[in-house]
Amino acid sequence: MTLRVVLVRTHNPGNLGAAARAAKNFGAEIALLGPRTPLDHPDAVAFASGAEDLLRKAKTLGSFDELPAQADDVIALSSLRGRVSRGLPPPVTFEEVSSSLRRGRRVALVFGPERGGLTTEELRLCDARLRIETRPDFPTLNLAQSVAIALALLSPFEAPRRSRGTPNPEEQPAATREVRRLLASFKETLSSAGYPGRGHSREVLHEIDSFLRRGKPTSREVTLLLGALASLSRSIAVRQVTVRRRGRPRPSPAP
Repeated sequence: MTLRVVLVRTHNPGNLGAAARAAKNFGAEIALLGPRTPLDHPDAVAFASGAEDLLRKAKTLGSFDELPAQADDVIALSSLRGRVSRGLPPPVTFEEVSSSLRRGRRVALVFGPERGGLTTEELRLCDARLRIETRPDFPTLNLAQSVAIALALLSPFEAPRRSRGTPNPEEQPAATREVRRLLASFKETLSSAGYPGRGHSREVLHEIDSFLRRGKPTSREVTLLLGALASLSRSIAVRQVTVRRRGRPRPSPAP
């Protein structure tokens, strides 16, 4: 399955069932993260109406860390609700995500709880973010409606477009697990070099995260950057050892 709907801390059993029904309409799977209502709740089953099988098969995840193994692209659905976008994953369009699906990439759409949506920290664990355009003065949508609208806009049953040739795998964006490995290595290297220092260091690193994700590096580019960072880390380590040695007092000459 290339498309999965991930519901985070869903409270309303009716939303859970209706989201499962929408997922079945468009050929997606359902996964739950920290659900606040049981799958067999009578309202969940009633609202699923025809998608009870999908609801029963919904997987419960332990944390966001499990998503990279199950999806190449982890996309958050959020209106941001007045929050600043600086330091958050870059925005993408439904057309871009549809294109990824047509290329066979596994996509996870992450929806936050009814009472506030995804937190800022949860948004930062995703690769990109999608927004369903609504009236600015009333941007919030019911959770199950959001799931249905998002899946419809992705048009998973659209006839595949003619391709002039087989896409080169090296030109495809790297999977989320590869990008996370690059981000971790990048942060480690910056830290060993003493950057960005104290104060707003975490916010600075989040902005760098956003910049790197926005670039959508390919698997080959990730490999090249990891090699460059490894070389830089070794150089920094050698320099630090040299500086420490130079700072040691010279031994007194033998009498």
